[in-house]
Amino acid sequence: MLTRARFALLLAGLAAAPLARADGDAVVVRVGSRSMSAGEVERRVRAMAPFQLAELGKSASEVKRAFVDRVVAPELLYAEEAESRKLSELPHVADRIREVLRQALENEVRESLAKDGGVTALDVKRYYDENLHRFNTPRRIKIWRILTADEESAKKVIQEVRKVVAEPTVVWTSLARERSVDKATHMRDGNLGFVHPDGKTETPEVRVDPALFVAADQVKDGELVQTPVKEGEKWAVVWRRGSMPAVERTLAQEERTIRQILMRKKLQDATAELLASLEKSHVKGKSADLLALVEIDPMGDIVERARPGVVPRHKPRATGSPRASERGLR
Repeated sequence: MLTRARFALLLAGLAAAPLARADGDAVVVRVGSRSMSAGEVERRVRAMAPFQLAELGKSASEVKRAFVDRVVAPELLYAEEAESRKLSELPHVADRIREVLRQALENEVRESLAKDGGVTALDVKRYYDENLHRFNTPRRIKIWRILTADEESAKKVIQEVRKVVAEPTVVWTSLARERSVDKATHMRDGNLGFVHPDGKTETPEVRVDPALFVAADQVKDGELVQTPVKEGEKWAVVWRRGSMPAVERTLAQEERTIRQILMRKKLQDATAELLASLEKSHVKGKSADLLALVEIDPMGDIVERARPGVVPRHKPRATGSPRASERGLR
């Protein structure tokens, strides 16, 4: 095991004695039709982790010689033998080779974008300003609501819910399904989700009267608003189920994330443009009709094609036992 001082000297030796820097193209080792130059060996050695270098030798000379003997030569021998056995023609090997080449090309595109300036501070500021709603969110209250046609009906619902102490959710669920005139939410307990002060919800299509937020804001999480709330021409029974505080994220806090988002978008655009260009130049034809010969089940597995006239057999579904939840048995 090398001491820290000796290991430092080893690294210094590697830096001071580069591998044939003056003639980086000189071949260090040749195996069959394959070879590796001094420059390539140097690049590979410098990419290794310090603890790996320590295992190869005590001096720079030992490390370089051991690297060629233990790493480079076996690697070239395996590659040469794999080629002689035509392993690259095996489907799974060909898939891996294509994937490596695809990743290499994407890396090249990414590096090219970075050299061109990548994402600027102005790009980050513009994205932040255009997406303030993602970084600054007002306080929200989770509301369940039963909507009735008149105030008297709403008061009766409140009375029935207040009578139940042990399992109010079960009673509420029943009342919501039976008496709520809002047919869009009555089967899900009148759940409106998190409501903003202006009546917006997490679902863009759902917007309610801001009066619901004002009423829910007067009670604590889990409490029922004791009086009906007028909502347009109807009356609402409001149950505050929870809340979330306001969230405010500054540009400085989100800069790193925004840069990643914009760089990913630039990479997607650049690769899509490159792909369209390559497809136009190299794709000679597609036989989409032949895809009908491939059978894929709902789980994404390739399955054997059914023979004509054979009725597919389905496995019987297991009947699960109902479980207790805050909405009753499910």
